[in-house]
Amino acid sequence: MISDSLQKAFMLLLRQGLWNRPEDCTVLFPLDGNEWNEIRDMAKKQTVQGIIYNGIRLLPADYMPPRALLLSWTVEVDTLERVNRQHRGILKGLQQVYSQPPSIPFLLLKGIGIADFYPFPGHRMAGDIDLWFGNESQTEQANRRMEELGLPVKRGGNGESSCLINGVLIEHHSRLIELHNPFLQKDIRQWEAGIFADSQGKLPVEANHLLLSTHILKHLINEGIGLRQLCDVAMTFHALHAVTDKDELERLCRKWHIYRWNQLLYALLVKYLGMPAGQLPFNTHVCPDKLMREVLESGNFGHGDERYGERPAGKWANKRYTLKRIFHKMHLSLGYAFDETFWWLAGLTFARIKELARRT
Repeated sequence: MISDSLQKAFMLLLRQGLWNRPEDCTVLFPLDGNEWNEIRDMAKKQTVQGIIYNGIRLLPADYMPPRALLLSWTVEVDTLERVNRQHRGILKGLQQVYSQPPSIPFLLLKGIGIADFYPFPGHRMAGDIDLWFGNESQTEQANRRMEELGLPVKRGGNGESSCLINGVLIEHHSRLIELHNPFLQKDIRQWEAGIFADSQGKLPVEANHLLLSTHILKHLINEGIGLRQLCDVAMTFHALHAVTDKDELERLCRKWHIYRWNQLLYALLVKYLGMPAGQLPFNTHVCPDKLMREVLESGNFGHGDERYGERPAGKWANKRYTLKRIFHKMHLSLGYAFDETFWWLAGLTFARIKELARRT
């Protein structure tokens, strides 16, 4: 972990890049060459290189990083822009493929759509292209259409599948919300069916908010989560708060037992990312410091986490490693998302018992 003062400098640059406005930086800057290298390493760990770069551009000239590092960073951001253009081109091609009769309707999730909420959309790190087809039947139709084009499709559980197009991962989803409480499944699936049927090609605002917060919760419990996904939530609220049905969003958070989790998430956005508290859907007075420490340690989907060592080879060693990471974070997940943590672990345990039973 970098020093406390360097963390503060990093977060200042992140906020400047998110909101495209300068803050008073005289206490934290200038930095020396080694400190700038640490800032860059942290940006890579959190996959927010483009956002930090935008924040750097708002610094006074005397506080800029060394010229060689800034030039290298500029080249990296230029690559980000090209990758984002590639993703948009692939999405346009997918829209044409799925519109061919018989058409297969889908909704774009996260990713490119969220990037449009940023001041500089091309500077958000591009990930997968996620498409939601409403149910397993339509998802399988999409899979077969990809296979007809000669693209191998990998099928997973719960009707999920994926394929590669020019090195870009395309994920096909049959479900929108991933919560594991079995007593909520019927209600969530019925809600999703209504959302998809009435969507008119665009994911509704409240569904977007719920998708982002539950996606972060899933990865927090499992491998970890980084700042990029939190920035997505902040930018989405900033762009859509005026058209968000806040009462409906709060109702669903309470009904699906994620209200306390969302309070924690929203508190972090305000305290650390500078999101105006007035844009929140409901009030929160939760302290987000422990969650922020976890985010900084974990990095993007846990890939930068140095606390557990390398993931071991071997099936069962790998599973023990995953459980170790899950249990380490239970002070957060049990306190703010008890239901989801309990049912996630119950499902994981049941799956292992079934697997052992088949081996005997």
